[in-house]
Amino acid sequence: MESDANSAFERKFSSRVNYSSRVSTRENPPFPLRNQVIPESPVKPPTPTENLSTGASAIAAFHSPFLTPANVDNGSVAISQSSVITYFQRLQSNVQHTLADQVTPLRLASHLSVLAVAAVILILSQTKMPNWSISLGGLSNSVLQASSNSNARTGIRAGATQTTETSSLTRSVIPNTLVTDTSRQEIQVYTVKSGDTVLAIAAKFGLQPETIMWANSQIEQDPDRLSVGDQINILPVNGILHLVKQGETLSTLADKYKVKVEDIVRYKGNHLANATAELGVGSQLVIPGGVKEFVQPTYFAETTTTAAAPGNATKGFGTFSWPSGGTITQQYWGGHPAIDIASWTGAPVKAADSGYVALASSGAWNTGYGNYIIIDHGNGFTTLYAHLSSVFVKSGENVTRGEQIGLVGSTGHSTGPHLHFEVRYQGVQRNPSSYLP
Repeated sequence: MESDANSAFERKFSSRVNYSSRVSTRENPPFPLRNQVIPESPVKPPTPTENLSTGASAIAAFHSPFLTPANVDNGSVAISQSSVITYFQRLQSNVQHTLADQVTPLRLASHLSVLAVAAVILILSQTKMPNWSISLGGLSNSVLQASSNSNARTGIRAGATQTTETSSLTRSVIPNTLVTDTSRQEIQVYTVKSGDTVLAIAAKFGLQPETIMWANSQIEQDPDRLSVGDQINILPVNGILHLVKQGETLSTLADKYKVKVEDIVRYKGNHLANATAELGVGSQLVIPGGVKEFVQPTYFAETTTTAAAPGNATKGFGTFSWPSGGTITQQYWGGHPAIDIASWTGAPVKAADSGYVALASSGAWNTGYGNYIIIDHGNGFTTLYAHLSSVFVKSGENVTRGEQIGLVGSTGHSTGPHLHFEVRYQGVQRNPSSYLP
């Protein structure tokens, strides 16, 4: 066995071994063919052309002028016909490989896209843009964010429901740019709806709020006496609606309301022939552009006695936070020395600054205030919160800034749930918007 193994390693592998016997000589099975035509004599294969040399391509038979075997002397290098054919074959293979590659078209497309974008930018950079002018008159007023300074809050009184207030204060959209409809000559009657205010009605018809007051005697001295369902006069122009009394003339009326006689006569709705026309007692005249001496209404409830300041009265910081969230439906103006913040009934009302409760009244008319609270801040400022549905504090009690003192309501003179908020300094009513953030 050992000699056989050694002899196996001593065998010369370079010796030629005949493996032809292992190749299968099995013939392919014959396939039966129907109606097979058997030629009478065997067909002789075509012989190559005598001019076609051995080893040349068949193409040379048809393109002999171009591929005739020749030697090209390029320096010391000779390029044969077979080398040229091989070169073109490789070139054809490379082109086919490049076109078959899926990445190459994507790269080509990306390059073309970049060139297209660059061309567009170049064109736009050379183009002069038109000078557009956009009007911002239709936009609403800015949104005022509700104050979040409630870190000094001491809690809500017993029996009150705590409500998380996250709503912001927004100014109502008042179309101050409305133009009076000059085509209308007759006086229009308007029915007051829920949430209406004199300022909002005036803006709706393109008039000044004083015109609404001067055309309606029931609210002339107090625009907050407006009630839902009231029928009020709407003049076609800014001015005064006058009821003629005994002995009055156009001249006396012109002097009283600081206009010219021609202004009264020229207004077609008055139906006056001339400046000497007689005036019928009890008739109504529209005085275009007329003005009256305005007496600012006093909203303070004089019948209620304010509480004395306690010995440990809290003083305010001199800055105010928003007392409630909602929409400002009526701003400060001559006939309304306060702001109205419309909200839902039961929305929380908070102290705008620290101080003590000088007055807290509920369950009474209170000259139109309904349920209301007055806070004395100990630095000359007082604030008033009216039309409340509930009052959580009592007179003489200290409160801190941000503490809930009541709920929004619609008591007293009110056309809908809102907070009537006043700021006074040394007893004089000021514009609250000037002190709020």
